[in-house]
Amino acid sequence: MVQQKKKLKIFFLSLDAVGHINACVGLAQALAKRGHSIYFLTNPSFAGTFEKSGFNEIILIGDENHQTIIAAKMKAKQEATHPLEAIAARLERIRKTNWLSEKSSYEKILEFNPNEPHDFLLERYEELRAVHPQIEAAIKQELPDLIIIDRFFIPPCIAYGTIPWASLFSGNPLHLYDSPDVPPRSSGKMNIDSTNRISTLILFLDKGYPSNDRTGWEEFRKKHREGFPTEIRYHQNNLNREFGYPETSEDEILRISPYMNIYGYPEELDYRDIAQLPDNYIRMDTFCLETSEPFELPKEFRSKLLPDDKLVYVSLGSMASIDVDLMKRIVAELSNSPHKFIVSMGVAHSQYQLSDNMWGKPYLVQTKILPLVDLVITHGGNNTVTEAFYHGKPMLVMPLFADQYDNAQRILEKGYGNRFNGYLFKQGELCAMIDQILNDQQMIQRCKKAGERMRSANSKQKACEKIEEIVERLSFKN
Repeated sequence: MVQQKKKLKIFFLSLDAVGHINACVGLAQALAKRGHSIYFLTNPSFAGTFEKSGFNEIILIGDENHQTIIAAKMKAKQEATHPLEAIAARLERIRKTNWLSEKSSYEKILEFNPNEPHDFLLERYEELRAVHPQIEAAIKQELPDLIIIDRFFIPPCIAYGTIPWASLFSGNPLHLYDSPDVPPRSSGKMNIDSTNRISTLILFLDKGYPSNDRTGWEEFRKKHREGFPTEIRYHQNNLNREFGYPETSEDEILRISPYMNIYGYPEELDYRDIAQLPDNYIRMDTFCLETSEPFELPKEFRSKLLPDDKLVYVSLGSMASIDVDLMKRIVAELSNSPHKFIVSMGVAHSQYQLSDNMWGKPYLVQTKILPLVDLVITHGGNNTVTEAFYHGKPMLVMPLFADQYDNAQRILEKGYGNRFNGYLFKQGELCAMIDQILNDQQMIQRCKKAGERMRSANSKQKACEKIEEIVERLSFKN
């Protein structure tokens, strides 16, 4: 008689950002279908978000100062037509950094000064500090079998607790590889052994790096290590000290779980052709959340589509879409194309107009659109990349910061698309690159084949099985 698998109680703790939440929900949906009970720990401004997907919610309410911050966020959310509008002020601060510029990935590394910490990480630290006692209390009361976290900082009560926890990486997995043979994280540098598929357009439009040597790798690693990772460790240690836990060493990455680490990335793009990961690293092709929200192209736009027209989806994420000048520049260029475009316009949608060969809205149901299009123009966010890959679509990637550069480079060197710098192209060059991809039948077939494999691989279910096996093995040890 086959023993029935134990039904688990699983906590999810996600960063309050659309990409991170979508990845967590995508995995949670798959685990819930297998009979497990899902609980999302969330702040009041996201209350109700996870209940809509059938999950339990534990609302985290901190001290008086935290409640004041949350009240302001909830007011903004009530006045907004989409969750992104509730964080418009945060996005505006990001717009003022050098991330939204033509500068290289090296130039965009943010230096860390403990006397002037960056708003983004400081806010995340203060929020977690305020609700840490509530997280600890919820764990003691509910006694989950597993806690899955997608955050920069790990609550010390979880990291040093007795309940198994998993780190979920919703970004490019290059951050998981501790090997000198992989390119530096967030660099977009090329793998030394990659096939050279670079066009003359890409060399002109984007600040790439030579593929035949490792010049600059160590310089980039050093500057990067002294920036973002150092600031994360600084705030993490402040948390640890405040709640009576040990500090992390310079070489220790607390975000790496000793139990299991989960990521979503297609095997065609993964770095296992260069380096290997331990057995407790669990890969699936994509987190790809499911939605029942209906979608149909408007009748007026459908009437413009001719049988031979190519349809292109343009989504530059919540970050790039707040750069109105950039969006206007891209729209102006694409207005000269014979193709049709669906544009995710973002928070600043009221500040620019689309041309006659386009249709768009501030926010779109991406997973419903991807099956309809022939090409995806993206900033290189991990969810868009893996979802476009799932549907077998070639991509043209305009990276802005962090792992977007790594996704752009991996797609280029593996032959599933190209990359460009949205701030540097001259008139006609972006349209030429679009035509180049749409006319590349080898690339189109390569993408279709990869999509077919992903859709039949059932990798998310296999990942769930491995998660269950590890939890079961750990329970026997205890």
